[in-house]
Amino acid sequence: MILSQTINCVLRFGSINAIKMIAGAGFDAIDYEMDDAFKNKSITSDEERKKYVISLLEEAKKNGVYFNQAHAITYIPAQDPEESHRLVKETNKKVIEIASLMDIKTLVVHPASFGGYVGNEEYVFERNMKYFKELLPFAEEYGVKLACENMWCNDKRKKVSIGSVCGNPYEHCRYVDAMNNGMFVACLDVGHSSLAGREAQDCIRVLGDRLQALHIHDNDYLDDMHTLPGLSEMNWDEITKALADIDYKGDFTLETDHFFDSLDVWEESVTGMKLAELIGRKMIRKIEKANTRMRI
Repeated sequence: MILSQTINCVLRFGSINAIKMIAGAGFDAIDYEMDDAFKNKSITSDEERKKYVISLLEEAKKNGVYFNQAHAITYIPAQDPEESHRLVKETNKKVIEIASLMDIKTLVVHPASFGGYVGNEEYVFERNMKYFKELLPFAEEYGVKLACENMWCNDKRKKVSIGSVCGNPYEHCRYVDAMNNGMFVACLDVGHSSLAGREAQDCIRVLGDRLQALHIHDNDYLDDMHTLPGLSEMNWDEITKALADIDYKGDFTLETDHFFDSLDVWEESVTGMKLAELIGRKMIRKIEKANTRMRI
């Protein structure tokens, strides 16, 4: 199973240095953050952007890694929410082309809440279907799968985290099934599951073969900690067993951004990245061991 890490966790060192650090720690691949290419003020044209990402691709190859998946654009500020959504949609059409240039096979896309999910689930569903159906022809043209991620939000009155769009795994299935296209799949953010009041292992089993991408990190069911697996409260024996149970075929992608927040010095982050790689491999071995037991 491929082990990858999101570039965002060490992007403060610059994209080239981030690639070198992740590769040097022993990861197989990198999850790219499209904000890096599309919100970079030094890039002033589409052609400059293409040259920039090709340079990143060449650097990755030089260091023995590749880009396996990426995060689409999630938010662009505008005068009103509808204009913001329109800008995100139009930008993500370009993002899909850029992903293809980088040989990225899976683009993780956040479903939008359109001003408020709770109590408006059907309206949000219909709007997201329209949104994803507009992106799908570009995904098909460029050979990039769209992976819909499960979301969470804050209940400001109760001051707790609750589920948002696709936070319920059965709704997550509904989104994938309604699109009815092999280029539209599910990405499970296991930490988001916890914040939505769900167990990641239960979500994995409900999603089954719809699940083709992961965001792996740990939390305490209260805060979006994005720390290394095993450093907080989630049950990794059960999560890895569930991935084995469904015979998960995708990659194992860490999204441990906040673990690196306090590692300001390069040498500290290098050590932290090596630890992340060791823990990621440990989790993969757990999946493989559970798979072996199932075959006996």
